[in-house]
Amino acid sequence: MSPLLQLGLIALGLYLAGWVSTKLGLSSIVGFMVLGVALGPHGFYPLYQVTPVTEMLGELGIVLLLFFMGLEFSLGRFTEGGRNILVAGSIDLLGFVAGATIGLLLDFGVLASLFLGGIVYVSSSGVIAKLLSDEDLIAYPEAERTLGVLVYEDLAMIVVLGGLAFMTSGGGTARFLGVALFLLAYAILLRFGRKVLERLLGREGEDLVLLLLALVVLFSVGAQGLNFPEAVAAFLLGMLIAESKYKDRVEVTLHSWRDVAAAVFFLDFGLHVEMQPALARWQPALVLVLVTVVVQVSTGYLAGRATGISRRGSVGHGLMLLPRGEFSLLVVGLVAGVDSIPVEVREALMGMTSLYVLAMVVVGSAVFRNYEVISNWLQVRLRTPEARRAVLERQRELERMTLD
Repeated sequence: MSPLLQLGLIALGLYLAGWVSTKLGLSSIVGFMVLGVALGPHGFYPLYQVTPVTEMLGELGIVLLLFFMGLEFSLGRFTEGGRNILVAGSIDLLGFVAGATIGLLLDFGVLASLFLGGIVYVSSSGVIAKLLSDEDLIAYPEAERTLGVLVYEDLAMIVVLGGLAFMTSGGGTARFLGVALFLLAYAILLRFGRKVLERLLGREGEDLVLLLLALVVLFSVGAQGLNFPEAVAAFLLGMLIAESKYKDRVEVTLHSWRDVAAAVFFLDFGLHVEMQPALARWQPALVLVLVTVVVQVSTGYLAGRATGISRRGSVGHGLMLLPRGEFSLLVVGLVAGVDSIPVEVREALMGMTSLYVLAMVVVGSAVFRNYEVISNWLQVRLRTPEARRAVLERQRELERMTLD
């Protein structure tokens, strides 16, 4: 099959999947992923395969998603919310403890349990960024806290992945040195590169499109070469450009590129899911889903209250962090090459994680899709006793006025 024909079939399939999802009241993300699972190499009919086309567009999708998320979360806002992000992110680390504990209870052993902790801990920046944009929820105060915690999680995963790599195959020192070098280069760019970047962004038309794609891709690939997550690097670049007077022009210029590439990213995600071994592990996967929901909402509530968010917003913060995705699959992908973990444990981890991630994306997208309804319900249910009494008194006054 020629690459051009592949691209045409991918575009048609994604269009139909998005249309059906919308008709069913679901996020288009669910349709894109199900399309990859059902018609991928491990699905009912292998129409789509993992090819250089899907891999390239999938990588571009996650990079652009995080770049746009960075545009909404400028360096100034990040600095202002530094303490709150640190507090909220530290509380969120309890998710890692919960995942590792489940691994020990399942008798996976210490090393495999640490891997499971990483799988359960980190939310999907790509999925959440897309859902926040699709449902227009970025203005909610808890969305800002959620974006901050996502950055905290992504940076924490550098330590987690580096530690797991050091424990299993060595090379940890080189990884951390690469990360340090990237952060130094970013600091230099912050200090001396703003004026140059501002002049470059003054281009228009196709010149600006090509320049922006080159900046985002090369910056991310360069970070990846230094063992720094390319998605986080794209986020940091977006935060830098958010300070520019050309921010709005940048968003408009790359908006369509982001939507198309992001759709292929979620399709590519589904292409890598093997449903047959995953379904055989549905019971532990269900346990993971239930524990994640309880722990994530609980830690989100604690983090929100500790950083000055309302009760409603605190629960909403936990709900916004539910989707899991790319990092979870990355962690379980590392498990495949760890010979010190028994084969049966590796197979169990890989099967249950595929089902777990898919389920968490479905649950998360349903929450985001109905977020305003959920938020209004929480607003009523989580009122303080004083607020409830005030509302009742107001209702009585209105009733008396009506009778009079």
